[in-house]
Amino acid sequence: MNIQEIYEMFLLEQEYRNNSQVTIDWYKWQLGDFFRWLGSDDPSDLSLLHFKQYGVYLRSLRKHNGDKLSGNSVNGALRAVKAFYNFAIDSDYLDDFSRQLKLPRVHKKEQLILDDDEIRQLLGCFTDNPTDLRNKCFVVLMLDCGLRRGEIPRLNFGDVNLKNNTLLVRGKGSKQRIVPIGDSCSDILTSYISDGLHHNSAEPFFVDYRSLSRCTDNLMKQVFQDLKVRSGIERLHPHLLRHTFATHYLADGGDLETLRLILGHSNIQTTQMYLHLAFNLKLSRSHFHSHLDLLNHDTFL
Repeated sequence: MNIQEIYEMFLLEQEYRNNSQVTIDWYKWQLGDFFRWLGSDDPSDLSLLHFKQYGVYLRSLRKHNGDKLSGNSVNGALRAVKAFYNFAIDSDYLDDFSRQLKLPRVHKKEQLILDDDEIRQLLGCFTDNPTDLRNKCFVVLMLDCGLRRGEIPRLNFGDVNLKNNTLLVRGKGSKQRIVPIGDSCSDILTSYISDGLHHNSAEPFFVDYRSLSRCTDNLMKQVFQDLKVRSGIERLHPHLLRHTFATHYLADGGDLETLRLILGHSNIQTTQMYLHLAFNLKLSRSHFHSHLDLLNHDTFL
């Protein structure tokens, strides 16, 4: 069996597991890049050496702006290759060296969430026209509920319960979760649908006003590119809003397990990254009690 045949079996396995089309397309994209780099259809070339050499190659690549790929981008590509290797090992197409397939260490940068002034600055970008009101809903759903960019276009009218202030969200792997929304978010969503029309529960909640069809991921990307310019916040991107929500949730007294459920994380370790951010936020909010200041105060009285 050659690599192409193993790859086809791998994709069949992803469909069998009922993985989302987004996940399957991601594997196709990442593995396509790897196979082009490998330049071979011989399974014996699916070696640990080539796995590591591919990682080194990825770190040498440059983006259009001249920057190197981030550590997270490199690891994302290697995770797809690792999943393919492990499938080939589990299917007895390769000898078992799975314990040696380790991802490189990523040097994490401190996440800088939006501060209160930046949040006001961002929300102040919008006018009352229908397109801006829809786009404001995008922003508020990320800031107030921690939704992912890809989860917002999937919302239907039947998923939005403004009576109970909850959303039914379809997350990664078609997993569903209930997410609470605040009164401010509820008011903005109410304004968005204040046309007085009855909507079928299966209709998309957000539509592209040009095509009158469901909003797409590409439209969401375009909205945020525009908002980056309009707001003047250069580092603005959808996941930054999700980080901002999660950090404020913990800093304001929320518990980690509830946050995990709201964000749709599979394990608590992923959610724990926000503990450090929340601690830093609480520290910046509080008055620092310097023992040296107290000593100086007593000395000079």
